[in-house]
Amino acid sequence: MEAMEAIETMEYFSEDRPEFSGFNTFYDSTIYPYLLEKEQGRIERVDKGKKYGVITAGSFALLAFFLSYRFHHFPAAGIIALAGIVGGFGVSYAMLSEIRGETKKFLMESICGFLGWDFQEDGFEPPNLKLHKANKLLPSWDRVNFEDKMSGTVNGAEFTFCEAHLEKESRDSKGRQQWSTVFRGILMEVDFHRAFLGRTVVLRDAGIFNFKKKAGMKKVGLASPKFEKIFEAYSTDQVESRYLLTPVFMQKLVDLETSVSGKKIRFGFLEDKLHIAVEAPDQFEAGSMYKPLTDTERTRKIMNEISAVFDVITGVGKDKRRTK
Repeated sequence: MEAMEAIETMEYFSEDRPEFSGFNTFYDSTIYPYLLEKEQGRIERVDKGKKYGVITAGSFALLAFFLSYRFHHFPAAGIIALAGIVGGFGVSYAMLSEIRGETKKFLMESICGFLGWDFQEDGFEPPNLKLHKANKLLPSWDRVNFEDKMSGTVNGAEFTFCEAHLEKESRDSKGRQQWSTVFRGILMEVDFHRAFLGRTVVLRDAGIFNFKKKAGMKKVGLASPKFEKIFEAYSTDQVESRYLLTPVFMQKLVDLETSVSGKKIRFGFLEDKLHIAVEAPDQFEAGSMYKPLTDTERTRKIMNEISAVFDVITGVGKDKRRTK
């Protein structure tokens, strides 16, 4: 019976991609035992979170009843009751934050380790944002936060991948400080170990606001009418840019945007690397803590997101990875 269960477990994940060959065995021997061990703790935290959530919501409900009964402040009572419901859910969610973080870190470290990659939650050297800003890939910002860096090698190309949150400071009419998000998403760099002759940048088409020149670069026509409607390209080397921006390569970038539920992807070949910025929600999350930790969907989701990284790097073509 145990042997049959092991065989069934090994069928959970696709190994069509060569890099994932043997992953089912790895999951069965390394990831699954850890998640199973932590499952009881998750159940206990969920129960405790529900308990304290109900207590919080109940306390607010009693206060709302008192206000409505004693002072007839029905609108205020309704607001307080609603706040109690929201607060109850908030307390329940917060109770699971520790196990959520532990699960995410374990899964990312395990999967990246299997692939021969490195993973860091924080405290890593950030990407060169000044280069991104100078070439219009990112807007100006006043403060930034980074998390979840992956780095490794795919088919001889070295890459780094992290999440970034950029904010801009402003003041209201009374001089009070306010912060607004100008970018939240993914920053990725790929080093193909080859020299590029110029700078080439591809941005989202801005319609009538497009320029013939941008950041010292001239506009480039794209080979595909489909991508001509979506993007605007600029380069200091017209010949090289047409060689780089093939329809196949452009489609891989659009696929990356879709796979991470992102938008407004932009990228550039700068300082001998491919730099990608795409606005997207948090990636590589551990999923709902109200489901069993051993639910394979949470691991499958992370693997699908990692597959998108593979697709972009391998999809650029062997000719972009020539040795200098």
